[in-house]
Amino acid sequence: MDQDNTTDRPPGKLRTWWHPLLVSLLASRLRDSCEVIGEVNVGRMPLRLDILLIRRLSIELPTIAILELRSICQRLNAYTLIEFKSPVDTLSRGDWNKLLGCAHLYVAQSESGIPSTEITLMILAPRWTISFGEEVRQSGCAVVEEERGIHRIDGALFRTFVIETDRLAGTAEPVLTVVSHEFIDHRRELIEKLRENHAEMVYYVLQQVEQFHRLLPDFEDSHMTEQMNQTLEELEDAILKRMPTERLLRGRPVEERLQGLADDEIAKAFANWEAKKRKTQNETGSKE
Repeated sequence: MDQDNTTDRPPGKLRTWWHPLLVSLLASRLRDSCEVIGEVNVGRMPLRLDILLIRRLSIELPTIAILELRSICQRLNAYTLIEFKSPVDTLSRGDWNKLLGCAHLYVAQSESGIPSTEITLMILAPRWTISFGEEVRQSGCAVVEEERGIHRIDGALFRTFVIETDRLAGTAEPVLTVVSHEFIDHRRELIEKLRENHAEMVYYVLQQVEQFHRLLPDFEDSHMTEQMNQTLEELEDAILKRMPTERLLRGRPVEERLQGLADDEIAKAFANWEAKKRKTQNETGSKE
């Protein structure tokens, strides 16, 4: 279970759009069933941590969330605090106690208090690491692998799970796949699989990244930008190639539809349109 690939990294978190991309995906899948808060500020400073909060509401989870966020949805509590390690980050020593500290401060700052049984902690990381495991065991907690790539930490005040995004990447976990190394390293294979049943989610990702390009041009690192752009361009091409021409042209101006067509092709298109129109009129008339 344990492995470690930690390397020397600059202090602080890399500023990428992986975090806001995950927040947007969670909010779009969970919809009105949960409140998704992208960043939790705790402490008097305030202490700024890349922790996101999912707060359950009274509405049932939508089917799309259960299908595309299976591992997370099965473990949601009234309050779920999530520490997210993107593909350009690593789970390391210190992350366990920082998460616990954040949870305690969050409870301390709540106006009416929150029972520990209503809080679940969750870490999304590419892989479990040796250094993180040692820190967990030194705190007196035990680790149980509930499923492949999903570890439950027992013995802490709050129920806690570590979910390995790289090990769970695949069609069964489309959202986690988008934020894993697998989506970067094996994009062609995953694109082919994901586009079959999760095309709407794929287009949502394309739209989000395009917005990040326009609104947050500096909110990135070069590796992530290069790899993600290449991935999304291939993804868009693959989906567009499979989409019927009529659907691609739906809602576009007539001038744009006819652009690039030869005169005989335009005449043929109008002839087909007239034929369909007459057929519809005849069918309507016969019914009356």
